[in-house]
This record gives sequence, structure tokens and C-alpha cells, in this order.
Amino acid sequence: MKFPRLAISIVCVAALALTACSGGGAARKRDADGRVLPTLAEQDPSGTLYAKSVSMAANGECDDETMNVLTCFAYRGHGYEGAQTALGQCEIVLGNPSEGVEWIRRAANSGWPEAQKTLAQLYVRGEAIDRDAVEGAKWAKLYTRNPSLLSLGVQPDTSIVEEFRGSLTSEQIALADRRAQSWVPKYWTPTTEIDRNVKRSCEVEGRRPPPSRKDLPLATMPNPY
Repeated sequence: MKFPRLAISIVCVAALALTACSGGGAARKRDADGRVLPTLAEQDPSGTLYAKSVSMAANGECDDETMNVLTCFAYRGHGYEGAQTALGQCEIVLGNPSEGVEWIRRAANSGWPEAQKTLAQLYVRGEAIDRDAVEGAKWAKLYTRNPSLLSLGVQPDTSIVEEFRGSLTSEQIALADRRAQSWVPKYWTPTTEIDRNVKRSCEVEGRRPPPSRKDLPLATMPNPY
């Protein structure tokens, strides 16, 4: 099993200056003339880089720069589930389904509506993951009942429900309901040493060659059940 694109070289050159994925704490980077390089927040105060990268991922445009930016934001953890979802979508597009589902599941476990919808679709279609209609129905129910959508008056995309219609027995529907009712959010944070090293590289290191992915174990996450 391949390791996720977690240790990809981070865009910490002058144009993006991802010294500031964290916003500070470490010594500021300087260019060859001694001038302080701008942090990400200073370079992109309106968040357009984040929004652009997420949008590109949704369209299947997953070049190295987009992956670098999404990786750095995804490692900020709770509050950046949009980047985690987009990173997962890109990993699937790039032929890394296990890594992609891992990131999408992390965001879905945090309660991110788009991740829950995407995970439901993956399960019902058997894309990037073994088909499991009951588990897919659970995530579809969580998505359509998501309080963050309802509180904003946003109507969920009910087309995901149509994908399950007529394919589940009453017992399976009841099981999906029980799973949805027992679900509680879990917010992912880096726990392994590899994860922590990648997070630190987003904060303070410059561009560097990634380690061999085949030599790195797949990061794990808590069982949501």
C-alpha cells in the first residue's frame, strides 16, 4: 500500500512562502538579498489560493502545485476539511485510491458535508473502495441531515439518495439508520511521527526532495465506529 502524498515537497519558495501555513513561530525566511519573504497569509490574505486549489481539485486538475498547497492546508487539521476533501479527490484522480479515501474519510468524520456526500457516492458506486451500500447509505443520511447545511438554509443534494433507492432491504435501511444515529464527529490531527514531520515541513522548511513513498507506512486514523 502506498503512502499518501503527505511528504510531497511543499511550496515554500517566494511565490507561496508556506513558511506560514502556521502563521508564525519560526524564524522568517529571507531571500538572497536578505528581504523577509511574505507568509502565506500575507501573500494571500483573502484566501484565494486556498479556494483556487480546492476548485481545481474538484475539476480534476491536480498538478504538483495544487497538491502541494492542498497538502499544507490539509495538515492544519480541523477547520481545513475542505482541503482534506480536495486532496482526497486528487489522490483518487492520480491513481492513489487508498490515500484518497483516507483523506475524504477524515473530513467526513469531522462532519464536512461535501466529504460525507463524496464518501457515500464512493461506497454506493464501488469507486476507489469496495462497494458497501449500507455504509454508503449511512453517509448519505449524515450528509442530508448535516446541521451545518441546515443551519445555513442550504438544501442538500438529494440525488445521492436516489442512488440508493430500491437497492436496500428494510433491514439494511434500519442498520444504516442505527449507524448514522450512533455517529459522532472525530477531528483528525497528525499523530504519527511521519505526519508530524510533514506538518512541520509545511511550517518552516523549504522545498526538499520527498522521501521514497514505498518506504513509508500508511498513516492510520481512529475507527469511527
